[in-house]
Amino acid sequence: MDRKKFTGIIICVLFLTVFFALFSEGQAQSKKPVGQAKKLSEQGDRFFGQKDYRNAVNKYAEATAISPNFPYAHFWKGYAHYYLNEHDQAVKDLDKALEQGYKPVLELYKTRGYSNYQLKNYDAALKDVRQVLEAEPTNVSFYSLLGNIYYAQGSYQDSINAYKKVLELELNNADVNYFMALSYAGLGDYAQQGLSAAEAIKKNTKFVGESYYLTADAFRRTKKLDEAIEAYERAINVKPELYEVYNRLADIYRNENRLDEAIATAKKGLTSYPNDGNLYLNISRYYSLADRHAEAIGAAKQAIQFLPNEYKAYTNLCRAYNDLKLYQPAIEACLKALQLNPADGETNFYLARAYDLTNRRDTATLQYKKAVDGLVDYTNKNPEYSDGYYLLGNAYVGAEQRDKAIEAYKKSLALSPKFAKARYNLGYMYFLTNDMKSAREQYNALLQIDADLAAKLKQAMEKK
Repeated sequence: MDRKKFTGIIICVLFLTVFFALFSEGQAQSKKPVGQAKKLSEQGDRFFGQKDYRNAVNKYAEATAISPNFPYAHFWKGYAHYYLNEHDQAVKDLDKALEQGYKPVLELYKTRGYSNYQLKNYDAALKDVRQVLEAEPTNVSFYSLLGNIYYAQGSYQDSINAYKKVLELELNNADVNYFMALSYAGLGDYAQQGLSAAEAIKKNTKFVGESYYLTADAFRRTKKLDEAIEAYERAINVKPELYEVYNRLADIYRNENRLDEAIATAKKGLTSYPNDGNLYLNISRYYSLADRHAEAIGAAKQAIQFLPNEYKAYTNLCRAYNDLKLYQPAIEACLKALQLNPADGETNFYLARAYDLTNRRDTATLQYKKAVDGLVDYTNKNPEYSDGYYLLGNAYVGAEQRDKAIEAYKKSLALSPKFAKARYNLGYMYFLTNDMKSAREQYNALLQIDADLAAKLKQAMEKK
């Protein structure tokens, strides 16, 4: 072999030796991060087992930073985010795990389904839940979740069907009866709402206060007011923080002309919600209806303190000042309310009344017209609220439209037959229009509701 060939072979061997050495080193370096990622993931597993989800997230994040294609670490990182209520990040990691072929995929669907539900990604949550139920057709928890998703979407019949499936699989599941009651409420099926809520209570649901509330609401909507009152009272006793119960119960007492109880109920709400301006708004109105005008002023001022930009608070103050014949502060309060809501019919009525009673009839006439327009609009939008028609009747009286006033008072009483002030005003309107038969009928009816007010009506008619 000549020297040149020999030298070439030596060079080639050296080259290959260097190449394989470099290749082996590269292979070692590429494998080294995978090993580190696994160790970090194992540390994350230990933190997860200890329920230290924050440190678990951190370790899984370190693992995926070293080895981005690591479905196991992405899944458990997403699961840890789920427990930390970091659902947006949970979904991102679970999506990544699914893309990378994580198994078992069913556990991924379960976790991601709950996270998507929490994020209100309802369509995405439905897809995950259906995947779970296809694989596990007797999974009670996921039929419940299916019902919750449909309820959140406003698909109330679908939610009911899902909850019924829960009851097929688990007859004594009390909480699902409560959720069914909510769904029936969404459908406007108040009979079934009441039955489902009562069944939830019977089975000792953990939502007992809420179930009493739904029972009461069903009674209220079907005009069974005594039963509604009892159920609302039970709801408050079981769960005093149920805010809406105080408003609903107090309004029933107002509707029944039980004004002291309406006031007491709203005040009871202040025990749980001491800084709630809306409760003070209602208390002020009830005080005015009960002719406790100084107290109405105090409650209105409290409402203003907590709701300085709420026009109704100033409207209530204006009304109470009017009732105490303090017309200048009444005017000031009404003008403040109208700065916040210029078209409000009730406020325009009280302002008109203050002008009228201070001998500014021309100005009052303009305000009465605004009051009528505003209250016609209000009653069109709130046809089930008796006070609106009562106030409209008052505005028509101020505008000297007695026939229309009578019709408005009649509508008010059709909604609230025990509304004493509306019956007083209707009786007096009949008297002024020389319909004495109807006036006496209103007096006799008022006598059964409020004997003192009936006596005032009789005195007013005799004085005239």
